[in-house]
Amino acid sequence: MSPPASHGGLLLTPLLAGLLLVAGCFRSTGDNGAPAGSSTRPGGRASDAARRYPLDSLPTGTITVRGQDVRVWVVQDFDPSRPGVVEEGLMHVPPEEIADDQGMLFVFEDERVRGFWMKNTITPLDIAFARMNGTIVKTWQMPPYTLQTFPSIEPAMFALEMKQGAFARLGIREGDTLVIPPELSGLR
Repeated sequence: MSPPASHGGLLLTPLLAGLLLVAGCFRSTGDNGAPAGSSTRPGGRASDAARRYPLDSLPTGTITVRGQDVRVWVVQDFDPSRPGVVEEGLMHVPPEEIADDQGMLFVFEDERVRGFWMKNTITPLDIAFARMNGTIVKTWQMPPYTLQTFPSIEPAMFALEMKQGAFARLGIREGDTLVIPPELSGLR
């Protein structure tokens, strides 16, 4: 038998030293399964650590399109308390954090030609641009990570993003209307 190993003034037997070595190979996690000390809080999302504005910090609501409810995170470009929130959009959010009936609604102050890209966005998305009255003027399917700009072509005040394939599944197309409650649209 070899003599006990010394560790910081404590004597450790070879068996105890081996157990500590094995235990050190496992990552410590918090209550939610995230690494201990990470910024993901209980009930939070894995994407929170990479985001300036975690999804759960955004206002939410429900819009209707083709008679179907869509739950949305609402992002307004005229909210001075959240600079950069529009640019962040759904960046860093994996598909499993977006339900099939969920998306992000971007609300702008006015109608004009808009353009979106997918920098740091890992989930392929559908996007619909809509006028002030909710009429969809242009839809696109956007692949992840591309810096290609997807324009509204016509002036738009709203943009709705959902996981790619949601528009086909729900039958959403150009000419349809997004029914947006006044408390979400910024219009009173």
